[in-house]
Amino acid sequence: MEKVKAIVLFSRQDKPRKVFKNMAEAQRYCVENMICNQGWVTRSLETGQRFYEAQDGGYTISHNGYEGHGMYVRWAKVKPEVLERRNR
Repeated sequence: MEKVKAIVLFSRQDKPRKVFKNMAEAQRYCVENMICNQGWVTRSLETGQRFYEAQDGGYTISHNGYEGHGMYVRWAKVKPEVLERRNR
């Protein structure tokens, strides 16, 4: 069975937390669950940077209460059944 491309949210410990079909879905989830704002999802996908990680290795401060420091998103190949059961 061929794998499909999806966005995966990873924890600070590099463990997969949630799978999304597209970037809009990932952004909505991250904002609603106070992980990060939409811009960080885009930035993480484009550059590989973790949420709220400064370029000097430290962390930036979220002034809006987001708590996703060190988490990140990546495009990954997943089995279709993983994508189908993601909302259960």
